[in-house]
Amino acid sequence: MTWILMLGLLVINFWTGVRREQRAGLWSWSLFFFALSFGGLEWLILWLPLRYISINSRWFAYGVAASAALAVGNFVWFILVCRRWRLPDGRTNLKAYRDTHPKS
Repeated sequence: MTWILMLGLLVINFWTGVRREQRAGLWSWSLFFFALSFGGLEWLILWLPLRYISINSRWFAYGVAASAALAVGNFVWFILVCRRWRLPDGRTNLKAYRDTHPKS
């Protein structure tokens, strides 16, 4: 039963975060769906070797290590792409973050 409470808290947290980012001019639906797709791809990269390579196989460790290395490389690429992503007003995400969080 607690999963219902946790799901409700997640929805509330998501909704308030989206509204806060929209008010600040930092929200992008395309970036949101890109991030969801990226999460699914990362999960798939890490899950496939665990699912299809037997744990008793001599190739299991190599498969898991290769998929982990691919996932890390993909994550680095994702961070680089997100930093250059353009918001509707033409600013990049990095520029918008710097505008709203100036150094003191």
